[in-house]
Order: sequence, then C-alpha cells, then structure tokens
Amino acid sequence: MKRSEMVRCFTPGMSRDEMRKKSYSMGFGNIYQETEMDSAMVDCHQDISYLADYMEQHSHMFYEIIYCVQGTLTYLLGVRRYQVSVGDVIIIPPGIIHSPILKNPLDVPYERYVVWISAAFASILNQANSVLADFQEATVLHTAGTKWEYLSRYFYTGIKEAETQAPGWEVCLGGNTAQLVAHLARATHDLNTVRPSQNEELLKKVLEYIQNNLADKLSVRTTAQHFHVSESTLTHLFRRELKTGFYKCVTQRRMAEAKNLIHKGYSMELVSQSVGFSEYSAFYRAFKSEYGVSPLEYQKMTRR
Repeated sequence: MKRSEMVRCFTPGMSRDEMRKKSYSMGFGNIYQETEMDSAMVDCHQDISYLADYMEQHSHMFYEIIYCVQGTLTYLLGVRRYQVSVGDVIIIPPGIIHSPILKNPLDVPYERYVVWISAAFASILNQANSVLADFQEATVLHTAGTKWEYLSRYFYTGIKEAETQAPGWEVCLGGNTAQLVAHLARATHDLNTVRPSQNEELLKKVLEYIQNNLADKLSVRTTAQHFHVSESTLTHLFRRELKTGFYKCVTQRRMAEAKNLIHKGYSMELVSQSVGFSEYSAFYRAFKSEYGVSPLEYQKMTRR
C-alpha cells in the first residue's frame, strides 16, 4: 500500500493501535512493513507522533533517511539501540530491521522529516558518485552543535517541494535529495563518531542470536539457557527495552527476512525453510497474517 493510500485510510488522531486494528481488518497487515513509495525516485514527508504507541519492527526495500525535528527517543537499528534527539540524522539502508521506541508518556511529540530514496534513484546517484556506498550499514549522525546543522535545510526544502508540487517540483526534489546525500556522505567522513549505542550487551547478543538463527526453532527457554539467564529475565528484557514480546520479535524478524529473500529471487520453499518454517503452509499463514498478502502475491507485486 502506497503511503498516500495509507494516509487516506486513517483519520487524524488515531492511535497506532487503532490504525493497526483497522489495517488488519482491511487485510493490509503490518502497515509499516508494507508501506510503499508513491514516487519511483524520491518521497519526502513530515511525521509527528503524539502518543508513545508501539511500532512493529520492520524493514523497507528503499533507503530511509530521518531528521529528528523534536523529541528524544531510542531507535532500534538492526540489533543495536541508539539514543536519538533533535538534530540527529538516521540513515537506514534497504533491508535493515528498525523501529522507534518512544518514552511513555512522551515529554514532547516526536516530530521528524523523512526522505525515502528508491533503489532506482540510488543507482543513479551511485553512477554519478558512489555516495550511497558509505551507507551500507545503519548510521546515526549527531549534527546539533556542529557545522553540519545546516543539513536540516535540505530536509525542509524537500518537504516543501513535495507539499506544494509547483511546476518542476520532481526535478527540484531529485536535485535537492542528491545534494542532501552528498553532504551526508561528507558529514560521515568529518564526524569522528556516530551516536554510540547504549550499554546493552545482553540485548544486543540476544538479537544477534535471533537474527543468526532464524532458520532454527527459537524459544524463550532455549534462548535463556544459551545465555545462562532465567526465562523471566529474558521475557522482561524484551518487554522493558523493546516494548514487545520475545515471540513477536522473532516473527517480525522472520517475516522481514522473508521479504528480503523474496526480493533476491529465492524459491518459496527455500525462503520458508530459511526463516524457520518446515512446512510452507505454516509460513504462508504467518506471512499473510503479518502483511495481508500471500508470499506469492507479494512476489508478483515486487516483480511489477
């Protein structure tokens, strides 16, 4: 479902839970995982979260670049969590599982500018200059108080071009985005360090263990035994730090990885086995429950 279609489906002020229920009732499944770009090249939009609702872990097949305008939060990128505040830029390559984790209650709304860059436009940029080669891993840049604070102007300009859609706006948006990416690449080489992750060794190791063993049977009991902790410790760790349950986290990561493998052209049987399902029928049900479409339907969508 394209973002413009998603926005029309939900009324302003709806909580994430209300949006989630409506999405599933309409057969769309996980709206964050399934949201598609409107443009074939670049999308820009502004988002504001007023409530600390849980957002599912998800990934995209396009680059996502986020500028934090207001608020503080924790951001899960892959298996690491980062503290994010005003002026921070989050760069998320295709296929990287991510999710914001908001404080409850929110001190102030979480406001951000968002830029989506398609694989096609990324290819064009890399032909001119391999600037996106610097962003193969998820990155968080801290620009507040540095000479790179001006980067916010590129985000704002992109938002206004997308909103006003004056004649030639697509060309202006593409040019502005190309400049943004080039300047972000410069910033990554200039800044000595990206935002460090929190000291959370156990959670990081558990997420890495899950990600590296998606094809195997994963349970709270066996995972807790592997790390020599109690089941209750592991359960509370996920609830406290990720605002979700162990099995829900495993399922979301399995389905996100399944999407990545489908995009790479793997057979459905191999995709199913690679994400921990010995029977295709069980994988079919889990995939359709999560995304609202069957694996084969999703494959056809990606090919189109």
